[in-house]
Amino acid sequence: MINATGLQTNAIVVSIRSEQVEEFERLFQAEELPIWEELQGNGLLVSASLTRVQYGSQEKEGVQDYVILAVFHGMGGHTAHDQDERFDAFLKKARLFQPSSPFVWGGTTIHARPESIEEQPA
Repeated sequence: MINATGLQTNAIVVSIRSEQVEEFERLFQAEELPIWEELQGNGLLVSASLTRVQYGSQEKEGVQDYVILAVFHGMGGHTAHDQDERFDAFLKKARLFQPSSPFVWGGTTIHARPESIEEQPA
């Protein structure tokens, strides 16, 4: 077991034009999910999710917001993700659906539940 504190957590809020939601979700499933699966399989990614926002304080007409949350075993996992050529290709396509720049945050986790998670084999 490893302590969950000290993990690297990233939160992104991306806005997609309402008329392109289905296309974005298909693209995400086809191109980003395989990267997540690979990173999780080799122990770099703890968890990740794409959430379709249903309510919030910054809602705008004509767009669907999504929260992308990714938790890595340290900055190395985040770096491996962002340097993956497949992610770069996905990002170029996904940006075409976005009327504005996403909000992006990341940092070292200081509290989490559960407090510990199973360590992935190296």
